[in-house]
Amino acid sequence: MLKPGEHGEIFISRHKSGSYQARVRVRLLNGEVTQVSRNRKSGPAARLAVQAEIDALLNAPRGSAQLKPDSRVGLAARQWIDELRVQSMWPNPPRRPQTVDEYERLLGMHLVPKLGKYRLHELTTAVCQDWINSIIDGGTKGPYDMVVTAVQIRGAFKAVLDRAIVHDALRFNPMDKTTTPRRKVPDPKAMTVSDVYRLRKAVRDWEAARQGRSGPRPTGHVPAAVDVMLGTGLRIGEALALNWGEVNLSPDGLPTIAVDATLVDIKGKGTIRQEMPKTDAGKRTIIIPRFTVESLEAIRPETTTAEMPVFPSRQFKDGRASMTPQTPHNVRRTLRAALELAHMKGEVHPHLLRSTVATFVARERGTADAATLLGHKINGGVTARHYIERLRLAPDTSAVLQAMVEIGEEQAVQEAVRAVKAAKKETDLEVERGMASTMPATTEELAAADEQSGW
Repeated sequence: MLKPGEHGEIFISRHKSGSYQARVRVRLLNGEVTQVSRNRKSGPAARLAVQAEIDALLNAPRGSAQLKPDSRVGLAARQWIDELRVQSMWPNPPRRPQTVDEYERLLGMHLVPKLGKYRLHELTTAVCQDWINSIIDGGTKGPYDMVVTAVQIRGAFKAVLDRAIVHDALRFNPMDKTTTPRRKVPDPKAMTVSDVYRLRKAVRDWEAARQGRSGPRPTGHVPAAVDVMLGTGLRIGEALALNWGEVNLSPDGLPTIAVDATLVDIKGKGTIRQEMPKTDAGKRTIIIPRFTVESLEAIRPETTTAEMPVFPSRQFKDGRASMTPQTPHNVRRTLRAALELAHMKGEVHPHLLRSTVATFVARERGTADAATLLGHKINGGVTARHYIERLRLAPDTSAVLQAMVEIGEEQAVQEAVRAVKAAKKETDLEVERGMASTMPATTEELAAADEQSGW
């Protein structure tokens, strides 16, 4: 009895026409028994042809109940997304729901229209490379750089085909040998202390300009949100996800903010509070500077609960606040309006505040403190991963960030004083010139005038 993957004796016979036939019984890996035969001009050639066919049969992908070698690429992509979506609901998911949404968008926009109707066994490295090239070439004609998109979609499609290998629908991944250009080296930007002062003044002037107008009354939430981001380096989603139970403004100790959540956009659910930061390293407690404390104290209701959002989406007339937080989209829109009023349109966006905090802290305290403050991993070494308990309290950078704000305010005051002095000096010069024109002429000037007139 043949075992799966075995074949019997190869028999060779000669036809009357002079050709040779080699035949053999083979038991496939799934237990099915089949016969293979090949005709060639010589016995050795016929034997080699049969052996090649046996090798192809035993090594050919058979597929699974879900996926076959002749399944469409679009089906393989759909199954991968559906599988990821189930996994994203696990307690410690390998990928977050918003990441799955982004994969689905990329595959639906770039993969399915071009390669969706291909069958898996029709894919070659050349086909896949041509597809990547078309994404990159298409982007050079528009306003967006498609290199990052090409890198992201390549990774997603490679994962789709890796799953096809798991289901025995492919033997190798044709995406493995494809290439993309290297991503551009990022060039981080940061605001100056003067820019920080102008931003804080812009959002407060915008709030003041709304006083007495129709519509929702000013709450001070946008200036406070800006100060929270400037005083902590939080992402906008992390700042807006704060509840009062995570904010400690107690005067008898260090004022802190605990970062335990963030706001994310989930397909079919809208903006929700995700009970974990963007990364595992993002859980941290931050000591906040005085200007952030003052902003939070200014907007804190008389009565709060631990689950009450710091930045609620609505403030009712009776003083109650909504239990849902403001969305990053709404705060960005408000920030654009405030910047436009201050003639700063396009100069600032929320993530620039995070870069500014990182830059200022790194220059004063070093990169390690900046990384810990922002919730980044300092390094990925085995010792750090397995043997050292990570410090959850971020380093106290409150004095550094307080100085960042105060220096900007001092510079603004100095510029105002210089402007007043310059204006006073110009006024004094004009007065002196006016007095000179009205003074009586000297004896020499009168004599010169008589000589010129002929008298």
